[in-house]
Amino acid sequence: MNSPQLAAIDWGEALEANRRWLQTVIHSRLADWQAAEDVLQEVVLAAIQQTSRPTDPTKVAPWLYRIALRKVINHHRATGRRRRLVQGAIDAGKAVDQSPDPAPGEWLMRSEQNSQVSQVLEQLDPQDRQILLLKYTEGWGYQDLADHLGISIKTVEYRLLKARKALRAKVTEKE
Repeated sequence: MNSPQLAAIDWGEALEANRRWLQTVIHSRLADWQAAEDVLQEVVLAAIQQTSRPTDPTKVAPWLYRIALRKVINHHRATGRRRRLVQGAIDAGKAVDQSPDPAPGEWLMRSEQNSQVSQVLEQLDPQDRQILLLKYTEGWGYQDLADHLGISIKTVEYRLLKARKALRAKVTEKE
């Protein structure tokens, strides 16, 4: 029997409402828009396939955030395995099919990553990069960050302070 709260959540709408910030979180941890899109699709699929979803609408964002983090970790593991496999093939003297010309999207990402801000952001801890991007590219307030990340406002304040200090240190280091 469905509870009234469960019926109140339209999961298609909830996933769409959280898509943009989840994409930012995932990209901040992968630094590759194409990979972030792939991982986001995995997050949505995992959320749809879950049999035990939150019934409280305020718990949806933190729940999706945890799924996204697990999918990012899985992506890093799979990428590492692929990299080791390719390196092993190279070391063994086997020919590996590598396309010399990058796709247009890859070229655009490479040129964007050459900017100083992108380089500095990439050097930051993923958690610092994530909170800075959500705050300054998505325009989120402290309460939004706390609600979606499932942390307190004090923790948001601390993480932002720490992230800004790290960013400042990296920028002054480059100069």
